[in-house]
Amino acid sequence: MAQLSRRRWLEEGLALLEEAGAEALTIESLTSRLGVTKGSFYHHFANFQDFKQRLLEFWEEEGTLRIIQWAEQEDSPPEKLARVIRASLHPPRLDVTLRAWALQDEQVRVHQQRIDQQRLAYLEAVVFATRADRLYAQSLARVLYSLYVGSQHIIPPIEGEDLGALYQLVQQWFAKESQQCLS
Repeated sequence: MAQLSRRRWLEEGLALLEEAGAEALTIESLTSRLGVTKGSFYHHFANFQDFKQRLLEFWEEEGTLRIIQWAEQEDSPPEKLARVIRASLHPPRLDVTLRAWALQDEQVRVHQQRIDQQRLAYLEAVVFATRADRLYAQSLARVLYSLYVGSQHIIPPIEGEDLGALYQLVQQWFAKESQQCLS
């Protein structure tokens, strides 16, 4: 049998989290799903705490930094924002699971808070690059991100075209309101 990569362990950890929640995330459940021994786990991770920290870092990379890098391939701020919005139309259920876990685990909470701050800061920077008004940029970023987070917690979740239409409505409202303020 070929040796599993650390990335494969982390991908499986995220899949298990998404499917069954944090309480199901154990060394035993991971080794069972992957069909390997605990020795294979300890080859890559010092202990479960080490695995958890690396898993959270992996999620930050995959669920935030990679999307920002993808958006940054665009030249214009509106196109960057459009890419972020496109990436958010079908959010992984993992975001909800991680937020629930963060309510129970301080390490996860701190990590989730950092991810939220990165996402908000990026949205604010993109909006600010479109219109150099700090309050406007901060407010629109918060509303868009709140819509993203909140849409995942409604049952059934709001996603796809329905979520896209809400983003568009919010952006139009902000643009209209700001024009009225300038008049």
